[in-house]
Amino acid sequence: MEFQDTTLEKQQIYNGRIWRDLYARVDGDQYFLSGEFLFGDVSFNGREFNDLRFRYDIYNDEIILLVNLRTIIVLNKEMVSEFTLRYRNRSYRFLNMGSDSTSLLWGYANLLYDGPSTLFVKYSKKIELMAVDNKYDRFYQQHRIYVRKDGMIFPVSGRIDLYKLLADKKAEIRDFVKKNNQKILRNNPESFVRILQYYDDLNR
Repeated sequence: MEFQDTTLEKQQIYNGRIWRDLYARVDGDQYFLSGEFLFGDVSFNGREFNDLRFRYDIYNDEIILLVNLRTIIVLNKEMVSEFTLRYRNRSYRFLNMGSDSTSLLWGYANLLYDGPSTLFVKYSKKIELMAVDNKYDRFYQQHRIYVRKDGMIFPVSGRIDLYKLLADKKAEIRDFVKKNNQKILRNNPESFVRILQYYDDLNR
């Protein structure tokens, strides 16, 4: 197993608290994609740190960084502007949308499409109490989809919400969806990407 470089430059990112496993008795895990430490990059305090090993805890919305065998830390979220995780030949880019929990979208959000309109997915995990044999709690995952349009962020739960949001080109989008047999599925946020790309192309 490889560990992070401990040079003085890398020491700057070791800004956080020591991680403790608080959920050992809960079935499943609290992480996005995998409970393993994945390779990725982090923009931290205005600097880019590449090829780190970390996990994204979507229950607490925190980055868990592997320093060495004895040290795992939770990164200081206020100093992280974005990060990218690499998993199975694919990269997932997350932006820090801020710490205001009263905002519609806050914390880390996966950027799926970045154009004149923007598509985000917010992943989270919850704990279902006594879900396993009425003895153990269990993690389950959910997500919410958001579109930023004209500088404002809107929640989009499915096809109807998306059509309402893009109402100025609704007829063209319906025609595009029909001709291309394009599915718009809430459980597949990537199915929204082609629709937003087409909408943006119509408005160029």
